[in-house]
Amino acid sequence: MKRFFVLLFLVALARAFDLGGFIGEASNERGATYGVFASISLFPFTRIEVEGAKFFGRGEKQISLNGELGMGLGGVHPYFSVGVGVDSGPRQELSPKSLSSISFFTTAGAGVKFSIAPMLLKMRIDIRRFSVGEKPYYRAYVGLFFSI
Repeated sequence: MKRFFVLLFLVALARAFDLGGFIGEASNERGATYGVFASISLFPFTRIEVEGAKFFGRGEKQISLNGELGMGLGGVHPYFSVGVGVDSGPRQELSPKSLSSISFFTTAGAGVKFSIAPMLLKMRIDIRRFSVGEKPYYRAYVGLFFSI
């Protein structure tokens, strides 16, 4: 019950909530990727985002927590993003053997969001740099999301 009231409090403070998905391409032979994200705006010009991603044909999965700083200019919203996350490596199942393939990463990037249907459906184009292990890579993607 406590969790419900905390969630209710955060939603009441929220200036906006986004929920959507994306598809893109990553460098370093990681290939195509897809995922989902949810973000909430608690203060002017800032957002907190949780993002999950998977690579096509690979067991590698990622989850990250990102902070976003941006400003709306009419229907266009440019932004910068930084975050931290966990990469599960190429294995599909989590087991004691696969724990060694889990690594932490940092990410930084920029993008632009713009309205497709006023006040509801929006599009996002983004490029991010991921520092995973010794070989950083880049990911470019496009996504659709609902904004409430």
